[in-house]
Amino acid sequence: MINLELTELCNVKCRHCYNFWRDESMGSVTMDRDRIDRMVDRFHEAKVFHVGLSGGEPFAQFDILEYAIHKFAEKDITINLNSNLMLATDELIQRLVATGNIEHILTSLVSSDPAVTDFAMNQAGAFDRVVAGIKTTVRNGLRVSVNMVVTRQTKSQVYDTAMLAAEIGCQKIFVTRAVPPVYADTSEEDNYTLTPEEVRKSLDDALRAKEDSGIMIGTLVSYPLCFLEDLRKYVDFVGRGCPSQSGNRMSINPDGEAHVCVHEDESYGNIFETPIQEIFQKRARKWHDGSFHHPDCTGCEYLDVCESGCRMIALGQNGGHAEKDPLFVGPNAITRKLNTVRDSEIFESMDSGLMFFAPKRLRFREEDGFYLLNIRWGNTLAVPWEVGDFLLKYRDSGAEFTLDDFGRERRDLLAYLFDKDAVESHEYFGREKKNLDGLGLRIEDLDLVAV
Repeated sequence: MINLELTELCNVKCRHCYNFWRDESMGSVTMDRDRIDRMVDRFHEAKVFHVGLSGGEPFAQFDILEYAIHKFAEKDITINLNSNLMLATDELIQRLVATGNIEHILTSLVSSDPAVTDFAMNQAGAFDRVVAGIKTTVRNGLRVSVNMVVTRQTKSQVYDTAMLAAEIGCQKIFVTRAVPPVYADTSEEDNYTLTPEEVRKSLDDALRAKEDSGIMIGTLVSYPLCFLEDLRKYVDFVGRGCPSQSGNRMSINPDGEAHVCVHEDESYGNIFETPIQEIFQKRARKWHDGSFHHPDCTGCEYLDVCESGCRMIALGQNGGHAEKDPLFVGPNAITRKLNTVRDSEIFESMDSGLMFFAPKRLRFREEDGFYLLNIRWGNTLAVPWEVGDFLLKYRDSGAEFTLDDFGRERRDLLAYLFDKDAVESHEYFGREKKNLDGLGLRIEDLDLVAV
């Protein structure tokens, strides 16, 4: 997956914005159609599955946004969109729907308190415009998720904000740790740093809102799993890990400069001058080879999921990518291990001959000894070569298969793939699957268990 910023132009100036260029060049760089054509060709050559379009504010250059979505569709590259939705209208959302290549928008909902939202976004009336934009988008048939950056100012408003998001039709709320922007100073008095107790309360408030409203919850910034302790209770905040270190995404600015994490200012080259493969596999290698893991995490069974927590928060608050995440506790703090297969009832049906199929939407990329399996959108898993080859053949043939066909020695893996919607069944009606989010753990590094 690549996060692509189409423009620096934005209609607000949020106080917690990660864009390091915002004070120097706000709005001076926007992609044109020629650059988009060249970018799409490079993404296609690199076999990119999915692109998240962002800014700035992409609606501020709507014709360019619409053009980009159409061009990516031509190459079978799926799209999601990040927008504050303040500029959304029925007409514009309907034009997005008409592209046929977008069905989800991620927006920001700072708080359920209008005054707090307006202050954080530096604009009077921002709250009303965001809420109106969400309602407009949902009304016209696109799914909306909201991201709430939890700061000292908003830490007590998680429950109310999640309930508001559910009320106005949002599918999911991400309760996201505040990452100190690279241009900001951090101290005990800043707005970004919460105590462990305050962070835990924000997660508990999100869980309570999920219970009361049914809204899905998650995070866009990883928490150290040792901090979470009870991984079954807090499973909604586990699956994402750190995608920058897991090696499956990068970020590109409107001028073509490439980064790994959206929060960093270091460039690893310009994709108009350097092949994406060289940037990703060589220049940005330190993100992927464990160099940023904190030494005290060595030996933890969840290291390849957790990746030592957020490395940009470690940099911002403790001075280095390989320093401790401020929420780090230690591997021995985990009290309940992760339940990687949430639906234990599936096993009995599998053993009785349940028929599965590999849906046509699956996309595959063969790597050195394994496949990348794209389930949908930006949700991608690494699977052993023989598993990827098996699913690819059944996807193309449309035939169904059983556990015996898949291999009983891979029983737990098949249950996990079903749980993540990588395989489906016409026959199974155990657990409703409508709320599956598709986020995948690095299953090649875990013992698969179901409890």
